[in-house]
Amino acid sequence: MADRSFDAERVAYFESAGWRAYYDRDWLRVLGLIVQLNREQFGMSWPNAILASVDVVRASLAFAPVDNDIPKATRHLADYYAKARRAAGISADAETLAALEMNYWVIHRRLANERKAAPDHKGDLTPMVDALASLHKTLFDLTPEVARRSAEMRAAAAARVDRITGGYAEDVQADWRQIEVELKAAYKMIR
Repeated sequence: MADRSFDAERVAYFESAGWRAYYDRDWLRVLGLIVQLNREQFGMSWPNAILASVDVVRASLAFAPVDNDIPKATRHLADYYAKARRAAGISADAETLAALEMNYWVIHRRLANERKAAPDHKGDLTPMVDALASLHKTLFDLTPEVARRSAEMRAAAAARVDRITGGYAEDVQADWRQIEVELKAAYKMIR
């Protein structure tokens, strides 16, 4: 990525709040938060941020149901990443980024379901870390080491979200606060 000069705290807030809205199925709020995220993280203009956000919401709508449409969701992600590439000077092609993002989404859902079903709610996050590290390395043009460290923090945040959405979080509000802390750490490494 040509320019990584974004505010990690704002990006973390928008992503955390976006996850919350996504799992609440509050699609209008998701759209608004993604518009702000696009402006902060990728430096998109207002019109492009809005159009790109519609792509993400369409991808989310296609992916959210249990009987989801992964090819359709991936096409919407490719449209999104085409806009992000132009705005931020990202070198990777949109189709590669969309495939990497979708890989993370699929793995995250599978692991979340496995942890929810496990008696102790534990599970190996390595596949999610690997998927996120590949995405971060490609999207942000990072070294493998930095990509891995940021992916570990982002995967930890995602696992906390899973505890909340899976109904086995002990302190939901504390988990939401910690999610934002972990996302800030992940994005500070990228910036």
